[in-house]
Amino acid sequence: MKTLYPMSISTPLSVALLASFFLFSCSRDNTTSPASSGSDTPSNGDTTSTAGNPTNTGTKPDFSLLGYATQNGGTNGGEGGQTVTANTLAEFTTYATSDASLIIQVPGTISGGTEGASIQVNSNKTITGIGSKAFLEGVGLTINGRKNIIIRNIRFTMSNVTKTYINSENRPQVVANDGDCITIQGSSSKPTTNIWIDHCEFFNKDPHTQTNQDLYDGLVDAKGVSDYITISWCYFHDHHKCHLIGSSDSDNYDRKITFHHNYYYNLKERLPSYRFGSGHVFNNYYNAAISSAVNSRMGACVKVERNSFENSNDPILSKNSDQPGNWMTIDNLFSNCTGNQPVNTSCTLTIPYKYTADNQNKVKATVTTWAGVGKL
Repeated sequence: MKTLYPMSISTPLSVALLASFFLFSCSRDNTTSPASSGSDTPSNGDTTSTAGNPTNTGTKPDFSLLGYATQNGGTNGGEGGQTVTANTLAEFTTYATSDASLIIQVPGTISGGTEGASIQVNSNKTITGIGSKAFLEGVGLTINGRKNIIIRNIRFTMSNVTKTYINSENRPQVVANDGDCITIQGSSSKPTTNIWIDHCEFFNKDPHTQTNQDLYDGLVDAKGVSDYITISWCYFHDHHKCHLIGSSDSDNYDRKITFHHNYYYNLKERLPSYRFGSGHVFNNYYNAAISSAVNSRMGACVKVERNSFENSNDPILSKNSDQPGNWMTIDNLFSNCTGNQPVNTSCTLTIPYKYTADNQNKVKATVTTWAGVGKL
């Protein structure tokens, strides 16, 4: 029997269905500064960057890299290396694990089958989908002690994988890549730095019907000594736990991650769950966060700026750790939400890179139009 997957937002039908849903939503705007007047205001004196700042949803935004992945020397992946095409799992494995700088093009589906596959991606790689058909089905990626990697325009799922083990919580969990679509991790001797994940789609199964929260674990997680990461313009949907940043309350490191212009739909929690250090969450659109969205933990300072939260519970909070985390909130929009919707600030985070934050009232239209695959 053919496996059916959730519809990509790049299809006309799914866009129409989402649009009809949004039409009936209610709106309440909580703002914290005069910048909510409707303008797109440069942050930190930036007057040059217009990334993610279209004049309307019909104008294609500038999708250039911004965020923490621009720091520490920048992120250019396999630039300057050979361009290769991977049509099979064997080819993809050979190229991704190579020591050479490579631009790896993926034109279609590469499947790990029901057992799944875990690929260790080496440094200096650009992995990019061609058109809108690139799909890593049951193929999880691990980036461990590597640097300078770009992943763009690819769909990911582990929902086809049936090989599991019983984890420490006595629940079945996928063996391949521990169920993660992408795992980023490092150590003091082998840190992972400068990673950009952009215009991808990540999903598993509707958490209302697939109730085992550990079966597929995370969509994109980061732990240990890993930093200077940007996750942008991606579509995350139909899953329990999206982003675990820091594996435990003892995983103390400043991972420096930017999340911007991502679309989060029908996810239970961890959007992200952020332990320690500094994070920047701006211009994301959240719809139907079931349990919670941004969870700052263990003294983290997360700048939560000009996001749009709709039909969601506890958009910004701190829970599940021995010590609470902090947030710096700026002009977030809460529409038909319940639970914690703070407009206060409990920390201050200075952003080291230039960026322009869209007005929060434009975020929903911009993100639902331009996030996901097939938009570059």
